[in-house]
Amino acid sequence: MSTDLSPRESHPSEPFEVTKQLARELVRETGVDGVGVAVFATESTRDLVYASDGVAEELDETQFTLGEGPCLDAFRFDSPELHADMAGGEARARWPLFTAQVLGLGAASVYAYPLGGGGSPFGVLELYGSSPIALAPSEDVKCRSYAHTIAHAVLAELAPVYALTSGSDVGVFRRGNVNIASGILAAYHRISVDEAMVRLRARAFSRQHRITAVAQGVIAGDRFDTGD
Repeated sequence: MSTDLSPRESHPSEPFEVTKQLARELVRETGVDGVGVAVFATESTRDLVYASDGVAEELDETQFTLGEGPCLDAFRFDSPELHADMAGGEARARWPLFTAQVLGLGAASVYAYPLGGGGSPFGVLELYGSSPIALAPSEDVKCRSYAHTIAHAVLAELAPVYALTSGSDVGVFRRGNVNIASGILAAYHRISVDEAMVRLRARAFSRQHRITAVAQGVIAGDRFDTGD
């Protein structure tokens, strides 16, 4: 599997076409049930480039909302996080809120591989299994190889020529609304952007809503208070 993008791949017809294609191949070639690819700006600011299904999307969304989970730690520490049984003691001890949420989503195992381009990681390849089963050694090797190739694809497709417009795939870079909403709340309540993000996360968690949906409400005019 080459990391070089072919002429056909260098001019995708949709945002992150090559990245999505590689992610779909990975699901077919391993025992995982779903996959997601996330790109980070900071630990608390990232966008989901691709999710193979609703569970993969919710898995990423839950970590973004709670601020904890294996995918975040894979990025923070630039090291794979392989958890065959999310109901086990280690996962519960490290991410108690996330573990409780993710088991309800139907993800019994979670694996995360940092995406790097020769330096610090800029994203994460997120995978899940519906059963508490460890990846076979050959599958782990394949995931690491795909993570390397997907990293190259993402970097190529993040180039300015692929800049998205408001008419582009609505499933890409929706998290930009979270950053905008944080800025709105920070200005309105005269608080820091970090504090605004905390309030967004708290609102999403307490009401069991997606943080992107809460952010959209702020953009539409909701200026919730600390007591809300």
